[in-house]
Amino acid sequence: RIEERSQSIAISCVRLHKSTPLPLFSKIMEDEAVTEKTSSRDDMSPAGRLAWLRERGVTVETSDDRKRDKISKIMKEEDEVDGEEYDDLSFVLVPQDDAIPLKELTMKVSKNKTVGDGLMEHLKPFFSAFSKKVDLDLLKTQATKHFGSGDGPGKVSEKSLMEVAEKGQVESFCLVQPTPSNKWNSIYMYLDEVGMLKRLPLNTRAADFARKAGFTPAPMFYGDIFIGRMSNKPVMKNVDFKLGLDTSPDAAWLKTAVMENLEHRTAMNGISGSHEKTQPSADGEDGVAKAELGGLYEWTQTDEEVEIVVPLNSSKDEGVLTSKAVKMGGLKVKYYPRRLLVSFRDKELLSLDFYAGVDPDGCMWTLDISETRASVVITCEKSITISWPRIIK
Repeated sequence: RIEERSQSIAISCVRLHKSTPLPLFSKIMEDEAVTEKTSSRDDMSPAGRLAWLRERGVTVETSDDRKRDKISKIMKEEDEVDGEEYDDLSFVLVPQDDAIPLKELTMKVSKNKTVGDGLMEHLKPFFSAFSKKVDLDLLKTQATKHFGSGDGPGKVSEKSLMEVAEKGQVESFCLVQPTPSNKWNSIYMYLDEVGMLKRLPLNTRAADFARKAGFTPAPMFYGDIFIGRMSNKPVMKNVDFKLGLDTSPDAAWLKTAVMENLEHRTAMNGISGSHEKTQPSADGEDGVAKAELGGLYEWTQTDEEVEIVVPLNSSKDEGVLTSKAVKMGGLKVKYYPRRLLVSFRDKELLSLDFYAGVDPDGCMWTLDISETRASVVITCEKSITISWPRIIK
């Protein structure tokens, strides 16, 4: 048994290869003893410790390794087709991490069972495998926005809410509507239905696709997403969406997406006789301030920056603070890439962990003094130009 002497990395499973002879095991232990005499492995980085173990014939499996293996098996396993002939259907994965390239995946589709959108069911295991705990407070907040009361979720147990939200539910978002111009083909995004409630990171590349398709402002997508194509006539079925051909900036469908979506909206408005409803604004948009923590601060945002207004405390006898009084009180505002600290009169007024990154060099503050109150107005430039669903992570 190899005794784990460092907690710098969580090793889920350590085992010798079946082919590892006992002398080699003894050699590993001898090397370890020598190493401990010459240097401390406690100083090793997690990556260094993994390398040290693997160089000595030890197989190390971490939780991340298991997750990657699980996802790989899910996305590579062949669908059962009951002995029927089938085709390979192509679709594309767009990871939320911009450093990871887009990837083309395939799904087995029976030639005799092609009606409907098979990706909706096929992708459920993926989102279930990457499931994270849902933020219940955020779930209740969203329910209040949609239903106008916070009492709705309370009628169902928290356990039931969590169980439903954490399941692999797939939501589709239509990037391009089917029209005569595109021969009744449509482009869909497939995403985790409760990605925001799981606090998954924003997928900026997915938002870019939506923006190029004419959605302004672009919707917010969370976590990894997939893109596929549907043919809607004479029957609805999945058709290929290819990496490169369909994902390049000059892809044919992107060039015509705006006009085709406009064509579809015009046709739908003509049928319903109503004007298209706009997408609801996110918190802090359109110049409407969002108050937080009982009025401790309020904030507004654009895609480029976020503005926070913090009232400065004053005593009843002192009245509204003057610029001189604020200066004497030692107002301090500190900016960090993901954090903001405000202190006044040796007391912390506000500590925020931002939802996303800001550029500290692009941050500034000013004083706003009126007849009724004195406030510090803080403006922070966002690292990525995109609307935030909330100000804190």
